[in-house]
Amino acid sequence: MRKFFLLLAILILGVLVGFAAGWRLHPALQNKGNLPDMGGVPNYTLTDQLGRQVSSTAFAGKVRIVAFLFPYCTGYCPLIAHNFVSLEGVLKAAGIADRVQLVAFNVDPANTGPAQMKTFQKQYGWNPDDPHWEYLTGPPDEIRRIVTDSYHISYQKVSNESEKREIAKEKKKGSYLPEPVVGNKMAEEANIDYDIVHNDALVIVDTKGRIRKYFDDANRVSNDQIMDVVDQLLSAGGMTAAQ
Repeated sequence: MRKFFLLLAILILGVLVGFAAGWRLHPALQNKGNLPDMGGVPNYTLTDQLGRQVSSTAFAGKVRIVAFLFPYCTGYCPLIAHNFVSLEGVLKAAGIADRVQLVAFNVDPANTGPAQMKTFQKQYGWNPDDPHWEYLTGPPDEIRRIVTDSYHISYQKVSNESEKREIAKEKKKGSYLPEPVVGNKMAEEANIDYDIVHNDALVIVDTKGRIRKYFDDANRVSNDQIMDVVDQLLSAGGMTAAQ
């Protein structure tokens, strides 16, 4: 019985700490109908997949759906790219494609650029000339400032050998969770000896540049889940997906 009360006390304390620490640290606890303000995103000027300079001010007044992608990825990133293609179709059908901006940040800015980003988009069904998805890159320090310092997304370059060793350790402990394997012709041809490990997250930013929703496991987020948030944010701005 004492153990029960001790566990109960720890649980209550954890909940209180969660509230005190803020929703940003516990996005999974957010209620479907509750979209708290989790901080603003910074202004920036970066380079897109066509080599054009793009300012974040161009997204003012739009809801942003933000992903973080590695062009040579053979796991979650291609799945997210496929989802973006599907999502654009839903947005167009709802008549709000021009009110929503798809944005991806390149988490390998030191080794890849517009050429690889453009090829990545084409491989998974996107027309790089379509401005509804801006895939952005820039100086490594600037990408780190935006992605990690503002969006709170971690990413790190690791060698293939060190990644294999880490997987072997996890398998030995019984904690290994295999990732999906998706073909990436560009990665096969480049034959790179490293990977970029990063959070598989999708972030939704409102029309005023405030983070309002984090989704873990971005590759599994359904269009319905995303549209529910988009509808709420556009409704708050005077327009809904149903209008």
